[in-house]
Amino acid sequence: MANAPTSHYTPTVDELKEELQMTAQALRTAYDKFNFVTEPELVEAAIFEIRSLNARYTYLIRRVKELDGSAVSVAAGAMKGGRLCQS
Repeated sequence: MANAPTSHYTPTVDELKEELQMTAQALRTAYDKFNFVTEPELVEAAIFEIRSLNARYTYLIRRVKELDGSAVSVAAGAMKGGRLCQS
């Protein structure tokens, strides 16, 4: 049986930066959710989401640096937990 050729799509630096911006926004939203939930299951889900998005964010930064070779300026506030709950 012959192996079918596989095509590997490599995103451009601009596409990766756009994805990085979207991930940073999703991370801010996830931190906001975490700050407002009280049910243990929802707290656990929020933590899981934050960890997942942090891993994606780190991966995207690494890929942009590999392809672009320059510093990445993306919303650093996303990595610091977003806004705090005013309680």
